[in-house]
Amino acid sequence: MVSNSGPTSKLCQWVCSTSYEDLPAAVREETVTILYDQVGGMIASAILPACRPVVDLVAQLGGARECTIVGHPVRTSVTDAALANGSIGHGDEVDSTGQQGTGHFAATTVPTALTMGQYVGASGKEFVRALALGSEVAARFHSVLARYGTRNQFAASVGGAMGAAVSVGLLLGLDADGMENTLGLTASGACGLSSHHLDETHQIKSLNHGRAAQAAVLSGLLARQGFHGPTEIMTIENGFFDAFLGLPGAGHDVMEGLGENYMIHGVAYKRYPVGGPDQTPLYAFLQLIRAHEIGADDIEQIEVSVSRSAFQTVMTNRHPSVYMQTVLSLAAVYGDITFAHIHDPSYREDPRFKAFQDRARIFIVPRPQPATMGERLEMGLTVQTRGGERLSQELRFPLVSEAELQQKFHDLVGTRLGSDRVAELEQKLRLVETAGDVASLVGELEVDYQSRVIGFPAPRRTEESSPEGRTATFESC
Repeated sequence: MVSNSGPTSKLCQWVCSTSYEDLPAAVREETVTILYDQVGGMIASAILPACRPVVDLVAQLGGARECTIVGHPVRTSVTDAALANGSIGHGDEVDSTGQQGTGHFAATTVPTALTMGQYVGASGKEFVRALALGSEVAARFHSVLARYGTRNQFAASVGGAMGAAVSVGLLLGLDADGMENTLGLTASGACGLSSHHLDETHQIKSLNHGRAAQAAVLSGLLARQGFHGPTEIMTIENGFFDAFLGLPGAGHDVMEGLGENYMIHGVAYKRYPVGGPDQTPLYAFLQLIRAHEIGADDIEQIEVSVSRSAFQTVMTNRHPSVYMQTVLSLAAVYGDITFAHIHDPSYREDPRFKAFQDRARIFIVPRPQPATMGERLEMGLTVQTRGGERLSQELRFPLVSEAELQQKFHDLVGTRLGSDRVAELEQKLRLVETAGDVASLVGELEVDYQSRVIGFPAPRRTEESSPEGRTATFESC
């Protein structure tokens, strides 16, 4: 018997006693949207260099063909599938972030729930319940980590692991004691160093989510076998929040408004396949150049002011989806940013792109005042033209509309599947709650390499979007 009075125990009792019917309709709807958005990104990202080596490794290792690897014609053991799917979950920067520092949890909770849901043959309602409650817990852990920020770790995978553990425990049918053991074991496997920003390949950042998903699955399976984890892991000395913040009492904050204020609603879906701190500057920049009909040759200088934490990210991480000078240069030259612009290296090798980078000045300036994680989505932008005009804007990232989210799904999944299959998959994901067994749905996320649609959809807004009018290809296997 584990503890029954501390916040960890109370959290476990709450998730285990909350049924699908207990979840507000808006929470269930948000959960399905999170699934829809995340799966679209995973199918597109599955064969990128950030996660492909992980898939190749688990395929070589073999094992029982229990679970699907999303975007690949490969099945493997439940634990190895969790590793691969979690890595694919953040194989690119298309996954959702958070409005107030609760983001990136979907990159861990969705792959974990897909893997475990297929493994146990969960119904659609069981699956949505597990994903909703796991995502809620992940958002809460991530929010507390981001709020205090006493130590610089990758809160998305660290907090995401704990939410993924809840999804696993629910899908395995564990009681509150088993759930607490699962959380205790998962906490020992939670990981993620922010030094991943020094890796230009995005591989370490991707792998952090894979390790988090695998830790959650392995911990849940061990707990089901009677394996015990440390109790009251949220608040004990040398427990989760003591280890990651040096503040064991911060675990109490996870419980604030539990069951009343659902933090899952704080998700911020991305418009563009770039990092969270890049979203607002890119949106503002594209709005300005389109409204004033400015081309790359008209631009003399771009200046962006962002929070200090955002500055550190966009100036340290040189991956083209994160490094802000690259993101803005691509947008200036091609008038848009698509999945192809980020992952097809020939866009960056185009003489027009190189000429712009050589000529135009781009300054990224950190704001002096302290900022919350949510304020990373706020920025100031000034574009100076070669004619001397200065265009400025202060903005917080506008939330994505339903129409934009649907177009994003079609664009991303369309890089791998034809339009008929995209529409069919979209409908099945939207109706996941009616599924008798999600195993068949997850199985449909396997994609043959031969069935891939070659190249990317042509960008919609400009004839200049593809260098020399050629068909885009991207860095993959």
